Amino acid sequence: MTDTSIAHAESKATTNTTHSKANATSAYYNYKGYAGQDVSFVLDKHFKNAVKAENVTFNGIKLKATTSSKNVKKYDQYFRNVSKDGKTASLLDLNVTGKMTLDQLNKTYGKDLQKVNNQKHNTTGIYFYQPNSKGMTVWFDVDNGKVDRVVIGYSTVKQAMKESK
Repeated sequence: MTDTSIAHAESKATTNTTHSKANATSAYYNYKGYAGQDVSFVLDKHFKNAVKAENVTFNGIKLKATTSSKNVKKYDQYFRNVSKDGKTASLLDLNVTGKMTLDQLNKTYGKDLQKVNNQKHNTTGIYFYQPNSKGMTVWFDVDNGKVDRVVIGYSTVKQAMKESK
């Protein structure tokens, strides 16, 4: 396999490091550390490609459809439906404390960004990116044009967007 591109980014926070790599046959995204303060990774083309390839890992937990009911918190991320061995989870739930806007999402995802018809207001509601039918989905909870929550994984919108504890 030949690498077509490699991206490495580190924020000034010592615990927030992202790594992504895309190669000719498969893209993947591996995030390590805290994520809520700087969710710009969702705007990264490597992240978008990894979602399409269904190959995303956060802090050692790979997002994959599971049947477990165990929940785990790592750093500022809440993992739902974590497998017994702790290596996979159906959903990652993340409260956004940094600045992310609907305009930024529209620039990155374009027509692939869809809205769940749960609000009439154009800049408030749940938006999502799902490149493959029944595949990995990224949901964005948007309030007055600002993203305040991101949920990534495999589920129905109702289950994914329920409040995490």
